[in-house]
Amino acid sequence: MDITRAILDGIAMAAIFNGAVAAFVLINPRFFFGSYPKEIQNSAPEKMTKEEKRINLILTVIISGIVFIYGVTSLLHTGIKGLIELFWMSYIQWIILNFGDFLILDVLLFQGKYKDKIVIPGTEGHEDYEFGNWMKHLAIKEHFIWIPFLLIPIVSTVEAWIVLLLGL
Repeated sequence: MDITRAILDGIAMAAIFNGAVAAFVLINPRFFFGSYPKEIQNSAPEKMTKEEKRINLILTVIISGIVFIYGVTSLLHTGIKGLIELFWMSYIQWIILNFGDFLILDVLLFQGKYKDKIVIPGTEGHEDYEFGNWMKHLAIKEHFIWIPFLLIPIVSTVEAWIVLLLGL
C-alpha cells in the first residue's frame, strides 16, 4: 500500500470536487440548495424547483463521477492486487476529500468572507447560517458520521472491486 500516493490523490480529488462545487455555489447557490440545512430549505420563500433538482443531480453525478474515475484510474496505476489494500487506499483518498469538503466548503466558504454570496435569497439572517448552527445541523453529522462510516466504506468497496476486475 502506498499511503503517500493515497494522500496525494485524496488532495487532488478534494481540489477537483471542492473547486467545482464552490464555483457552482458562487455562481448560483440554488444549484446545491438541497445540500443546505433543512431549516434553511424550509424557510426559503421558493422551494427547490424541478429544474434546480435536475441541475443539482446532473452536477452531483458529473463532479462525483469525475472524482470517482480519478480514484479508480489512480488505483489501477498502483499495480496493487489485494482487495484490502485497494479498499484502504480508496478510503484514504475519499476521507481526505471529505475533510477537504468540510474545511473548504463548510468552514471557509460558508462561514468565511464569501458567506453573503452563498445565502439562498429570502433566507438572509437565518440562524442556521451561523457557524455553530451550521455545524450542529449539517456539517458534523454529514462529515464525521454519515460519510466516513457509511458512504465512504461503500464507495471504497465498489472502487476496490472495480480495480480488481479491471486489473485482471
